[in-house]
Amino acid sequence: MKFGAAPWLIALLLLLELALLWIWSARQSRLLLRDAFNSPLLARLLASVSPKRRWLKRVLVALGMALVILALARPQWGHSEIELERTGVDLIIALDVSRSMLAADSGGTNRLTAATSAIENLLNGLGGDRVGLILFAGEAFMAAPLTRDHVAVQRILNSAGPSLISEQGSDLGKAIQQAMESFDHAEQGPRALLVVSDGEQLQGDAVDAARKARKEKVQVHTAGVGSIMGARVPAGVGGVPSFVRNAMGREVHSRRDEQRLQQIAQAGGGTYTRIDAPGSAALGDWFSKSTTTLPRTTEKRVVNEPGERFQWPLGLGVFILAAEWMLGDRKRMKAIASEKSL
Repeated sequence: MKFGAAPWLIALLLLLELALLWIWSARQSRLLLRDAFNSPLLARLLASVSPKRRWLKRVLVALGMALVILALARPQWGHSEIELERTGVDLIIALDVSRSMLAADSGGTNRLTAATSAIENLLNGLGGDRVGLILFAGEAFMAAPLTRDHVAVQRILNSAGPSLISEQGSDLGKAIQQAMESFDHAEQGPRALLVVSDGEQLQGDAVDAARKARKEKVQVHTAGVGSIMGARVPAGVGGVPSFVRNAMGREVHSRRDEQRLQQIAQAGGGTYTRIDAPGSAALGDWFSKSTTTLPRTTEKRVVNEPGERFQWPLGLGVFILAAEWMLGDRKRMKAIASEKSL
């Protein structure tokens, strides 16, 4: 037997201390009463009181409280089998964390902030769908494997930034390849990949990677962040503001490459959407529309859970406390009459 809320057992020790204090106080009360009424009259005054019943009532109260505390500790024994049924889509989100995502042209903030807040809104609206997170720049790595723990994915998402990737640049193709390696290929359910980026690709061939993913029945969707006009790319964080410069010494101006993102989505059999500002609901709308046609898989598994047995001590404890309440502490009239005749 084990307990689901074991700390409640400590209350049993406190109850024992109270019971001992109760016994001591009852004894002291008898001594004080005897000293105050040291006369034959005391026996007549207490003739109707039953010491045995009083002790029985105290025992019943202590036992009833002990059983209630035991019920609060949630005793468990045995096992019950529960069949869980879940339906959903396996979705991997590939987030661009290259330095160009720090360009501040997304509704008053930088692209990375706008992208992460939109992804958070998406995660908050998901049900039983599994989600994974890939962070990429010049390289890509799986930051969170496929899971239904969306809160854990959000925690990792909040720490995303260019400093997590040693090789800068932007290779959307590697992000797609990493996603294909990260999907659970033993599962036959629907799979989708969402690439969130400004679309600037400095190396790799994302269109070809998306085309290969489509052949393996993985839809590749894209979400663009940033503006067509573009903005300068910060060179660092903190201190005097500075911006990335090219070999000619000119400041690098980054723009959202919407055409490339649309080509990737088309090659991957997916759709393209746009994130215009932080807190955007665009990704939630995209997910509800793009996954309605996907067949939902059903996952069934049996989980052995310990059986909750708190009902037994709780029911018995309540019964004993009710019996104590109904039990009087006075002798029956016949017993009093027989004592007087003696």
